[in-house]
Amino acid sequence: MLTRVFTLRFNGLLDAFDDAPLRDFIKDKEVIAVRDHFFLRQDQPYLAVLVNYTLKPIATEAATAKPGEQKRKEKDESWRKLVADADVPLFNALRDWRMARCKQDGLPPYVICDNKQLAAVVATRPQTLGQLGEIEGFGKAKLERYGADILALLARARDEAPAQVAAQSTEGDTGTVEEPSVSPGV
Repeated sequence: MLTRVFTLRFNGLLDAFDDAPLRDFIKDKEVIAVRDHFFLRQDQPYLAVLVNYTLKPIATEAATAKPGEQKRKEKDESWRKLVADADVPLFNALRDWRMARCKQDGLPPYVICDNKQLAAVVATRPQTLGQLGEIEGFGKAKLERYGADILALLARARDEAPAQVAAQSTEGDTGTVEEPSVSPGV
């Protein structure tokens, strides 16, 4: 359960409290309880409204949408087709880098790179800024800000890959040599 407090000021022109922000807020929420408190501040009437609510599940929103209302945009998952199963660890490493960088820069993740751009980076594995710039969405500013970090992460993945392959190929090898079996009658 979530809570939000609204302070509504009396509007003399409307001769009522302007509750538009409250109505706009609750239109996609499931309201559990509402409490209000009237008060005066410097002879101006106010109404404090405390709303307890939960978020409606997306499926419920789509099911309750009125005809003619614009449906909420479906989440674009087309990038998943670009990432092979073997490339998922690299893709996740790029997403982890993006999350850390967006927290550092105070930006939403999609401003740095969306998932489709990261999937294209994983699929093409550029080695230069020029190659990275060929990927849709990577302009001059993005290359200057994030290009070196992305290329460094890709280089690190390239350097680690041969070591991982070598380690995997020796995992089954116990280091013992079997003696050929000799039959007693020979």
